[in-house]
Amino acid sequence: MAATPAKLYRGTATTTLTTAYTAPSATTAILTNLIVSNTTSSAATVSIQVDGFYLMKQSPVPPNGMLALDLSQVIPPSSTIKVQASVATAVDVHASGVEVT
Repeated sequence: MAATPAKLYRGTATTTLTTAYTAPSATTAILTNLIVSNTTSSAATVSIQVDGFYLMKQSPVPPNGMLALDLSQVIPPSSTIKVQASVATAVDVHASGVEVT
């Protein structure tokens, strides 16, 4: 069994709940760090789902601010991380973790 550090997702959230990461079919992923940044001077919110359940739903991200979470959330094979922002192009999401094969 190999555990490999991985960039699970880095990108800008859209206003639609969108799949950001899907664990490969023979791989269990562990989400260990999540950073959300609001790159605008306006208020924005973010929603993040893991395997169909919300880690955060419409959580406020301050203007030009960020949220950081250290966690240990198991993502079973073929399961997903989904992201959504209240304002298009305002919220960047960085998800890091480990893939176990």
